[in-house]
Parts: sequence; structure tokens; C-alpha cells
Amino acid sequence: MRGVWAVTACAICLSAALVFAGPPGPGQRFDDDDAGCVPNTTAHRKCSETLAKAFARLIAAVTTCHDRQARMAFSGAPLDEEACEAKARERLEATFAGIALLCSPIQLSLASNEETELLDSTNPRSLDAQNGDVFCDSTSGNAMDPNGDDTGWVPATADALWCARGVAKNVAKLAQAALKCHAKMAYSFYTGRNFDEEACEEFDPLTHRGARDRYSLRVAQLVARGGCPPCLDGVQQEALALRTVGQIDADNDHLYPCP
Repeated sequence: MRGVWAVTACAICLSAALVFAGPPGPGQRFDDDDAGCVPNTTAHRKCSETLAKAFARLIAAVTTCHDRQARMAFSGAPLDEEACEAKARERLEATFAGIALLCSPIQLSLASNEETELLDSTNPRSLDAQNGDVFCDSTSGNAMDPNGDDTGWVPATADALWCARGVAKNVAKLAQAALKCHAKMAYSFYTGRNFDEEACEEFDPLTHRGARDRYSLRVAQLVARGGCPPCLDGVQQEALALRTVGQIDADNDHLYPCP
């Protein structure tokens, strides 16, 4: 009986520890799947939040550039979208300059690394390189950017174009939502409050309003409409979501570096 009581007591202690364990505090690591640390000063927190919003705008802007390029290529009037992306980069770097006094040198350095990763087409994690995962149907035989640095294929049909454009927008919205969830997590932990980042970013079993919940609903609507090529079936679209969230989580330390 003594052993039973000992085991029971340990279980109770462990449960109590889990219940009363607080969130990570300033300067501490977030968790196992989100890289980076809770900001350790108000200035650093505000810097990180501003950077997260700036990168969300960058992703949306480049997605719009690629969308315009796809529509023009489908109509037979190829478009060099480099000027469009250059404007998006200029707006990002203007944000860097505007908050330079608020940020630490390491924050600005890592933000610059994130900029390079997303905009250097030779990087497999860049937005240009991943464009081919959305405009993935090579049925037309026409490359999206034959003389440039954007991967992907011109959709063969109007329905395939509609589907690919929808997928691109959904992936961008998911990335923006994940960045917003990370900002909420950082603010909550910095102020000593718990926050269920997984429910925000993934699937919320209570509200079903997590970022992946909303993404999956849009996937179902696209697939139900019909016209998506095999490389953009429901399974492949969910794989894109998994990769997108994984990249945002892995790169979180670029926006929320540890001291």
C-alpha cells in the first residue's frame, strides 16, 4: 500500500506542477516547436511585433506580385514581376530603418537574414522558389518565368489558374495568421499570461477557428469547386500548410531572438 500511496502522491504533485506552472518569462525560450525567446524588454517586444507585421505584409505583397504574373502569363502577355517585388522589399527595408532605434543589433541582423531567405530566389525556402509548389501543373508546358528566377508553370486552363491563385492566397493568409499568433504568444508570455499558441496557429478543438481550421475550410471549398490539378488536391494543399507553418515556427527566432 505504501508504494501505491507514493505513486498517487507523485501523480498529484506532478498534476499540481503542471496546473500552476507559469508561462516562460522574458528572455526564456518559447517551447519545443517555436524557435526563439520571449522578448526581454518592452522595446524589443515592440520591435519584434513591428517586424512580424512587416514580414506579413511582405508575404502578402509578393503573393500579389506572383498572382499578377500568373494572370498575365495565362493571357499570353508575360510580366516581369521583379519591379513589383522590389517595391515590396523597399517597404520592408523602410520599416527596418524606421524602427532601428527601437531594436537591438541582433534583431535587425536576424531580420535581414529573414529578408534574404524569403527574397533570395536561390534559397529553396524563398517565396520565388516555393512559387512552383503552387503553380505546379506543367500540363501547359510553359514555364511561368522562362528567363527569370520564379519557379512554376503557367496553368493550362482557367479553372487550374483559379485554383492555383486561390491556393497561393490561402497559403499567404496562413503565414500571416501564424505570424500574428506568434506575436500574441510573445506579448502574453511577456506580460506573464498563458497563451495556447497551438490552438491559435493550428486546430482549435473548442472554437474550430484556429489558423489551420480556417485554411482547411478554404481548401475544402476550392476542391469542391473543381478544376484543381492533381498536384493541388486536398492532400497536397494540406502539405503546403504543414510546410508553411513549420517554416514560420523554425524562423521565429529571426523575429524573437534569444538574449
